[in-house]
Order: sequence, then C-alpha cells, then structure tokens
Amino acid sequence: SCKLIPTMTVGFLVERRQYTWREWIGALLITAGIVVFNLSRLSEKQDTRSDSPFGIFLLFLSLASDGVLAAFQGMLKQDQQQKKKIDSGSSIASPTRPPTAMETMLFMNFYATICLVPISWATGHFGNGMELLMGPKGSSVAQTTIWMNLTAAMGQIFIFYTIFLFSSLVCTTITTTRKFFTILLSVFNYGHVLTPTQWGSVFLVFGGLYHGIASKILDQRQKTRSITPAKKSQ
Repeated sequence: SCKLIPTMTVGFLVERRQYTWREWIGALLITAGIVVFNLSRLSEKQDTRSDSPFGIFLLFLSLASDGVLAAFQGMLKQDQQQKKKIDSGSSIASPTRPPTAMETMLFMNFYATICLVPISWATGHFGNGMELLMGPKGSSVAQTTIWMNLTAAMGQIFIFYTIFLFSSLVCTTITTTRKFFTILLSVFNYGHVLTPTQWGSVFLVFGGLYHGIASKILDQRQKTRSITPAKKSQ
C-alpha cells in the first residue's frame, strides 16, 4: 500500500523527475487511505503475535527495491525518447537502442529464472513443487499452474506496456488501487460491514484518485495556455 511514496521519492532522487505538489498530495491520500483501511481490518482480528523486526526490514527492502526499479525503468524510457529525437534529426542510425516493453519483460523473467531456480533448489521448494506435480493430483495441479502462468503473463504485458507508454508512477497507482478494490470487493462479497474508519479510508483513496486525475487535467490546461500565446506571437 506504500509503493507510491518510494516510487516518487526514488524517482526524484535518482531519475531527477519533478513532481507537482498536487501529485504528492494525491499519492499521500491514496497511501493513507489504504494503510488506515488495512490497519483497521487487522485490529479486528485477535492476534497476539508481535511483528518481526526482520519481516519489517524485508518490507522496507521490498519498497526500496520497487522504487529503484521504477526509477531505472523511467531512465530507460528517457534514453529511448532521447535516441528517437537524435535519430529523427540525423540520417545515421544509432548502433544501439533501449529494449522495448516486450524485450524488457523477457529479460526480467529470464534473469529472475536464473536467480530463483538455484534458490528454490537450495531451499527445497523446487523439490516440493516437483513432488506435488508428480503426485496423485499432479494433472489438476499442472492445469491450474498453466492457467495461472498464462494469466500472469497477460497481466505482465499490460504492466510493461503501461510503464513504457505512460510511466512507472501510473503503473504503480493502477496496481496499488487495484489491490484496494480487490479487498473492497471481497469485503462486500462476504457480507462484512465497514466501520466509520474504514469508510473514511475509502473516501481518502477515491479522493486521492480524483485529485490525481484533476491535477493532470489542470497541468495540461496550463501547458496549453502557455503554448498558445507563444504561437500567437510568432
């Protein structure tokens, strides 16, 4: 639920991307709404277990990694746009080019396979998975696994196209709010009743989304107004 903040922070520090105050407010509203909603749901469960410091460290590491990944994806996109401008102004083709969305998806999954297969083998998860596939329910498990991977691959196509056509921040906003909508639908599906605090968090999320959309429209209008006098003067 906090992926928007590290994505914008690392993008500002590493990618040197400038965000307006409206974008920061929208991200804070969405993040605060989802955090309050999740914490209120956790408080309803009677769980006496305390949080593990190592687990919290892993969460912060995951958020930092998401921010760094988004920043480098944005830098790769900027390099691609700069190369297009250079190539359009010169007749000499560039010897190298940044990868496309589908090539980036291929390379990331390829390197993830290289890293995860030895780790799963060392931890024993690879052997457990093969035993499950070879067991009496192996055919149904294999069919479910195939469908799961196909749907995951389709989802990754939309994710990488969103990153390269728009930005990592737009993709993070979509995925974060999608998870919130999934939780919200499950709450209504199982007949749960939302508390006033949870309703307030819902309004925060929708307010953040509306604020983000409205800020983009206002920024676009300001750019249009600044361009129009320049054209008239020419």
